[in-house]
Amino acid sequence: MTAPVDDERPGGAGPLGAPGGQGGHVRAPLMEVDRITVTTVVDNYIDALRRDEAVARRFSRLIARKMQDLRAEHGLAHMVEVTRGATTTRVAFDFGQTDACFNHNVRELGLDVARIDAIALSHGHRDHFGGLIGFLHAYRRFMRKDLTFYGGADHFLPRFNDDGSERIYIGRLDRQEIERYGITVDTVREPRAIADGVLLSGEMDTQESFEPIPPSLKVERDGAVVPDTFIGEQTMLANVRGRGLVVVTSCSHRGIVGICRNAVRITGVPKVHAVVGGFHLSGLSDERVTRVVDAFHELGVDHIVPQHCTGIEAIATLYHRLPKQMVVSSVGTTFTFGG
Repeated sequence: MTAPVDDERPGGAGPLGAPGGQGGHVRAPLMEVDRITVTTVVDNYIDALRRDEAVARRFSRLIARKMQDLRAEHGLAHMVEVTRGATTTRVAFDFGQTDACFNHNVRELGLDVARIDAIALSHGHRDHFGGLIGFLHAYRRFMRKDLTFYGGADHFLPRFNDDGSERIYIGRLDRQEIERYGITVDTVREPRAIADGVLLSGEMDTQESFEPIPPSLKVERDGAVVPDTFIGEQTMLANVRGRGLVVVTSCSHRGIVGICRNAVRITGVPKVHAVVGGFHLSGLSDERVTRVVDAFHELGVDHIVPQHCTGIEAIATLYHRLPKQMVVSSVGTTFTFGG
């Protein structure tokens, strides 16, 4: 199932792939898929009364056949299905902050863990990996034997929040604990096709100048606590036939605009069709939020689904500035892109 991508062909990805003079080779040509669906298993928000809209199908009472019993928390988890021809690949991407929330919602949504083909993690913060070990404890025996975990090489380092006055430990994912469940751990540095039409971004070297990483976020490397670059933060990408890239992100610590432009660079697909995930704009300035919204407009993104750490003010700005593109997230919603 795993297919490392070594192809590095010369050639730019067009003006969107090289903003501000940043170049980039097409390193991971991405085959087209027919459809990608992203089911939000964990997010910060629930709206049990919200109706279906655009690309969003809500987990309604009619689907649940009862009053829905979903849970929200400060975290994010997706179940991603990518269909190409007769083949559908299912990837669990991030696991929320607690297994109590993640496992509960897996049961409530009726997700079939036996059909998961791979598991992947965006980055090493507890609000994204916290539910993983408890999920494996509860469900590993029902899952396929040859399961692989994909993540960045820096996902297993201790993390801290340090504003200069107080240092708070915010967790570390234990690689050996994953391996104890008979799961292969595969660290992703270069863009990697983990299945037909499913790409992990690998390490992202470039950044937009207006998207600095919050200085309070720290990581321990070689015994020293230093600013976290989030170099290993993974984004999941799919290229939907006739529509363009679907970018599934997490917290976008290196900047959501830079992530979208990097996706264009490494795939050579000039169109970003949809962006789903946390944009890490909560608490940031109006100027920063406006620049991101303007960039989404310039990129011509058709569907924008802000989640988790995006922040209420940024979501409101997106809603008012890009009302046709903005799609509201809610736990249990399935977003479908493609036929």
